[in-house]
Amino acid sequence: MKLDFSVAVHSILYLDAHRPNKVSSRELAQSLNLNPVMIRNILSVLHKQGYLIGTVGKNGGYQLEKELTAMNLGDLYDLTIPPTISYARFITGPSKTDERVGQSPIATNISETLTDLFTVADRQYREYYHQFTMADLKEDLHHHGYFLAKEAHLES
Repeated sequence: MKLDFSVAVHSILYLDAHRPNKVSSRELAQSLNLNPVMIRNILSVLHKQGYLIGTVGKNGGYQLEKELTAMNLGDLYDLTIPPTISYARFITGPSKTDERVGQSPIATNISETLTDLFTVADRQYREYYHQFTMADLKEDLHHHGYFLAKEAHLES
């Protein structure tokens, strides 16, 4: 899985904790233990979508534009991890371009079957994330078990 979602979530929570100050991509990179270029790429996406504002230059940096309660976790996931993700690296059997003559029915069909399974699971995963906001994530950050308690409440 790509790190983009984790980078976005970590960055947003970090920026929220440092409101109203500007935070440099270098400072964020140190907090995330990642390259500042990777951070700036994700922040650029978040900036274009109105999650944050950014200024360049000596006194530049990033600040959140939205409140955490206005940031749906599912929307953020969809933005950073597109649904068109390829499952090819998770699938065994021949590719669609391989010669299938003489292969077993399992080898011939496993790729499409697993792709269907992963697609359904991905949709359910995304639906689950859409139940929460970044404020919920912050709550769990400060009181671990928040999501587990919420799940238990939903099941009862």
